[in-house]
Amino acid sequence: MSALFDVDVSAPSAEVMEIARQELRETPEVRAAAIVELRNLLKAAADLNFPDDDDFLLLYLRPTHFYPESAIKLMRNVAQFQKNNADLLKNLMPSDLKNEITNFDLITVLTNRDQFGRRVVIVKQGEAWDPKAINEDKIFGILYTVHKLAALEPITQICGAVVIYDFEGLGMKQINGISVSGVKRLLTFIQESAPLRMKAVHFVKEPTLFSMVWALMKPLVKEKLKARMFFHGDDMKKLHKHIDPNYLPANYGGNMPALTYASKEWYPALEKHSDFIKKFNSAGFK
Repeated sequence: MSALFDVDVSAPSAEVMEIARQELRETPEVRAAAIVELRNLLKAAADLNFPDDDDFLLLYLRPTHFYPESAIKLMRNVAQFQKNNADLLKNLMPSDLKNEITNFDLITVLTNRDQFGRRVVIVKQGEAWDPKAINEDKIFGILYTVHKLAALEPITQICGAVVIYDFEGLGMKQINGISVSGVKRLLTFIQESAPLRMKAVHFVKEPTLFSMVWALMKPLVKEKLKARMFFHGDDMKKLHKHIDPNYLPANYGGNMPALTYASKEWYPALEKHSDFIKKFNSAGFK
């Protein structure tokens, strides 16, 4: 496996730590005090069972700007979300999704970050998606698994992630594969139940029919997320106002070569870090 597709668990650079200081209030003193307080809050929470080592607590402290009360609320949200979706998420491991990841190129993680150090994930839900071959539950399962690896990366914990939803060739076959319950699950995850800084969601190449998808989503989108949603159609220059074309493949009008890799190339990274995924899965209600 190429190192390009590995998870980056290296320590953040001084530049990234400056972002953490400015955006997340993170300093050595704030970090140390918040870890101690969150650990004490966990001990006092009779119904929660979460690993309490420093690194795992940081997963929840960074997206909540080192406010321990907010971090334990996020933990409780994650526990509730996993309980509510236990039929799909309980003990979900990469091997459970190997067929869908390696044989269907629907979710791609770019090997490079964007100009702000953010992870970029591309989700194809247009004509590339056959709902009869891989349903929306499986797509969500893949996204949920990928987010665990993103949360493992200290740089991504600080800089966050962006998602590009590619709806090229969207037709009624795909629209019929999207349910209200599936949309609600996705938005609950993004808005309330992910220990990850979701910086932006970009919709590209969406045809007129996309209005039917948006009609399902709009009532469930809160103002904070709505402000981070952008609709570009076929105008990649609009996308480039947010993600510099020097960090995008030619598929999206970028200056980098067109994508020559697919989801099967990053599947080994999931298996390599299966111990962390098990650890993440173990967290929740007692």
